[in-house]
Amino acid sequence: MSSSELLDRSGQQAPEPPRGLWHHRDFRRLWAGQTVSLLGSRVTELALPVTAIVLLDAGPAQLGLLNSAQYLPVLCVTLFAGVLADRVRRRPLLIAANLGRAAILTAVPLLAWLGGLGGLGVWALCAVAFATGVLTALFDVAYQAYVPSLVAKEQLVDGNSKLQASRSVAETAGQGLGGTLIQALTAPVAILVDCAGYLFSAVMLLRIRTPETPPVRPDGARPSIRKEIAAGLRMTLHSRLLRVIMLHASWYNLLWDIVLVVFPLYGIRELHLGPAGLGVIIAVGSLGAFGGALSAGPLGSRLGVGRTMVLGMVVASAATLLLPLAPGSGSGTGHLLLGVGYVLNGFGIAVFNIHSITLRQATVPAELIGRVSATFRFLTWAVIPLGGLLGGLLAAAVGPRAALAVTAGGLTAGALVFLCSRTAVRS
Repeated sequence: MSSSELLDRSGQQAPEPPRGLWHHRDFRRLWAGQTVSLLGSRVTELALPVTAIVLLDAGPAQLGLLNSAQYLPVLCVTLFAGVLADRVRRRPLLIAANLGRAAILTAVPLLAWLGGLGGLGVWALCAVAFATGVLTALFDVAYQAYVPSLVAKEQLVDGNSKLQASRSVAETAGQGLGGTLIQALTAPVAILVDCAGYLFSAVMLLRIRTPETPPVRPDGARPSIRKEIAAGLRMTLHSRLLRVIMLHASWYNLLWDIVLVVFPLYGIRELHLGPAGLGVIIAVGSLGAFGGALSAGPLGSRLGVGRTMVLGMVVASAATLLLPLAPGSGSGTGHLLLGVGYVLNGFGIAVFNIHSITLRQATVPAELIGRVSATFRFLTWAVIPLGGLLGGLLAAAVGPRAALAVTAGGLTAGALVFLCSRTAVRS
């Protein structure tokens, strides 16, 4: 499907497309709220483990438990979140999720202030992380389903590009902002910045005036949750296009998580980058993602949505081949190879994600988009824990550099298979 094929062919003007989304007041409110809340979320991602380490003297096992508590909700509740997002209006769900996350996170500074160290423990942090993770899973599914009801079809690429740009900026600036706030205010207090971000996002959502049509059942009946989840699975797995995209996204996530596990070990022990240098190399990937978000629309207009999506995956995957080529002397050439690899990877995966989401939003019926988005997210994220395990085993067996080389080869081979897929290229 080309970008032009997303246009309304009825001859009537769609809402505000000639002026673009910069002039779409309600989209600007959604975008502003999401940008601020994403920045706050990055602060909390750093503040929770820092709280555990500094205040609670947590060890590696406890930190691993805290990390699992943050991501476990994706596997536990995502499919149910899809059903809920298709049963009710999505904007109230988004508002409730933001208010709920703000309320839950206030427990950390309150326990730290009112109860001292005795009132705040690792298990309390895990409970907070899990509860906010549940609401984040609900928000993320409802969010992708809500965007098509706010903007016209021909504006989806532009809208998703702007939202991806905000995510990229948050990834780059959020950790630095989090470190500064934690240093100045302490970690529990810094979490209040995230609470404020969620409250701001809720206010922006409340100010949106574009009406949202409530979901309507053709027969007036409401099937069981199990049957509704099954309908989302059938729609995703029976659609050749969605199935092809999902399989390659899963393959990428599996192998990219190996890179995430192995690269810090490779960078510090073999390349002697140090923690600061490692952080800079990883951060430039977010700058590449920002460039990808800005380029996704023009590339889609020139090449078509399907070709651009595949190109993004090829660039993101092939870029990882540069990582194991860096010399071990810590030279400028090595830093350049690593930086270029991460920039190109961030650029490519941003382009892929924007057009992958756009294709789902443009082709899936409105009454199913919540469940399809949830199914897609569930199946593509379910492989991530396995990738981390494989990364550790592979690095132990052959060493970090060889593990990265094998993984990069697997990513590139998968991207070439994707490139040869007529279904994806011609979509």
